[in-house]
Amino acid sequence: MPAGEPYFAWIDASETAFGPEHLRWDESVFSFTCEQSEGDPASLTVVVRRPRNVSGDPIGLLGPGRKIWAWFALDCGGGALFKFRGRLVGVPTSIFEELVTLEFIARPFDVVAQKQALAESLKVLPFYDELVIDPEQRNDPEVVLEGYSKIWHYDRETHVLTVSDEIVGEDGLVEFDGASEAGKVLYDGLGLTLTSGPLARVDLSAEFSWTQQAYGTVDLTDYLKNNWPENIEATQGETFTSFTLDAGSWPKPGAGLGDGWTVSEATAWNMFDTEVSTVTEGGTLNVDWWDGETVSISSSSSASSMRMQPPGSIQFQPIVTADDSQVTYATDELGTYPASASYNFTSVAGVLPCHHVQATLLAGYTAERPCTEQVTISLVADVQHILTDPEDGEALRLDGIKSVNLSEAGSDGVIPIGDPRRRSYIATARGNQSIEHLISLARTHLLKRSRVVEISFAPKLERMAEITLRKNAFIIEPRIGEATGKIISYTLALDGADGRINCEVKIGCAIGRAGSQIATGGDPTYAEEAYTGADYQQFTGRIVLFDSSVGYAPPNANPDDDGINFMSVIAAEDVIDQPLVVENTAAFQWGFIQLHAYTGGFNGMITGPAYFLTYGADYAQQLLQARNQAATDALKLCETKATFKLKSMTREFATPYDIQVTDVKIPTGYDLEAV
Repeated sequence: MPAGEPYFAWIDASETAFGPEHLRWDESVFSFTCEQSEGDPASLTVVVRRPRNVSGDPIGLLGPGRKIWAWFALDCGGGALFKFRGRLVGVPTSIFEELVTLEFIARPFDVVAQKQALAESLKVLPFYDELVIDPEQRNDPEVVLEGYSKIWHYDRETHVLTVSDEIVGEDGLVEFDGASEAGKVLYDGLGLTLTSGPLARVDLSAEFSWTQQAYGTVDLTDYLKNNWPENIEATQGETFTSFTLDAGSWPKPGAGLGDGWTVSEATAWNMFDTEVSTVTEGGTLNVDWWDGETVSISSSSSASSMRMQPPGSIQFQPIVTADDSQVTYATDELGTYPASASYNFTSVAGVLPCHHVQATLLAGYTAERPCTEQVTISLVADVQHILTDPEDGEALRLDGIKSVNLSEAGSDGVIPIGDPRRRSYIATARGNQSIEHLISLARTHLLKRSRVVEISFAPKLERMAEITLRKNAFIIEPRIGEATGKIISYTLALDGADGRINCEVKIGCAIGRAGSQIATGGDPTYAEEAYTGADYQQFTGRIVLFDSSVGYAPPNANPDDDGINFMSVIAAEDVIDQPLVVENTAAFQWGFIQLHAYTGGFNGMITGPAYFLTYGADYAQQLLQARNQAATDALKLCETKATFKLKSMTREFATPYDIQVTDVKIPTGYDLEAV
């Protein structure tokens, strides 16, 4: 087979393997152009003589029964073949002329299915993290590639769809170093262009949100007892004392205690029974006189009092409300004499009881707290500067990245945050994977934009069979020096007018400074690393590698919240937002009532029968009523009020995290700073 000989064979769609039988000329090829750019399928434009039947009449290329698939091959010399398989697309141009143009494309007919299947295989952390992807976009293959520095690749022969890295090709290196005749490139056709300036930095922000969920109870009894001030009669820490607060005033089960809080269990009882009981006594004394007369003397008394007067109660002195005596006289032959006598005496004292309450209080909570961690990352590329001032380097900002609710089960049935009680997501192992995904997003932009040098050259025909868009090429040429880059396009063409075959290859070269990052262990905050392991405790100054190009410092959990840790035993002190404040304690009430409510007897002076005879019963009743009213009014002015506030179970929290990262090391495909 002579070098430069083109072959063209119409085939069935099932003929996917090239064989010797395809080295034929089903059409007379006058000229052709086969080209491919990264991200697109290869295309072939062929100019052939207008097909005719055996009788010499023109025939239609798209007529019934005509084949639309073709194998094209070009002998590059030495038995190497440049091959292309494609299908005819559209109506051929120049269809009524002697030479017609056919256009073929090496695009798989099942491209959608292939893309979808390949995208599913690429849904791998940290390059793909469905937690920050809108569920409606998770089936979009283009979205899957956002975390990869890769692009779709269509094989021009097999039509198998793969992905290929835009910096380093997967299928090896094609060298054009001039060391051999085949390694030389033609003098004409060499070109170098700068497509744009590289990205100097990517600033990225993302939000990771979940609903912190928990439920349980907290015993507040001891906290309330220990912080109840000035209990009377040395009952501190045992009872709650007050002249106005009794067992009936204690919160009842089911009552609200604050935002997300209710009374789960509660008991309360008064230590002393303040019920008033009455004791009545009486009797009759009969006196027999010498003359046979009998005199009866009857007496009765009644006293009402509390059964158990509580310690610290206020005593009210007695007020005489009745002091009456009556004598009845009789007359006989001896004269007038007392026939009968009666005496009635009543006094009213008083007690204002101090209540001693023993109580318990178990508070129940149901937490539904929206939590957000705001993550920022600034990733800087270690690239050569093509501007006068490096500070003028372009920066890209990526905003609006938001996670789904991390406390809800995902498509795999797993809750991303693991335990909805957690105070932090980003500091967990899964959270670190999300950080790495954000780094991969930013890193992808830096890598792609670092490929700013494009070099085109014309290789010898014999090397074109080696060229694919999954390879890198290395070139040495005195006018440009050395360059290594990803093959981003190629063109192979025959001009039928002069019979020349033109070859062109274009590579994209990154302008990084190369090198690699190094991981560091950091300093443990709890104990020696060998004692607990790297995953058990927190570290400072630790650098973990995403890959050899970039590393980051895993953040330690530092939630900006109210400090409640639902994953441990919660004490009363953990949930108190505002501490217990007791207004008008029992001791204060005692003094206040003594000052504002008269506790003495009859106007401070009238305490006995003689004074009662002077002022009378009506005045005594008025004084008694006035004293009772004064005590009632004084109590209203100094009612005990106990308040405290529990931390909200529905409050929102947001915590910022600035992730520390290293510079991104980028390969040196072309050294702009070299002499």
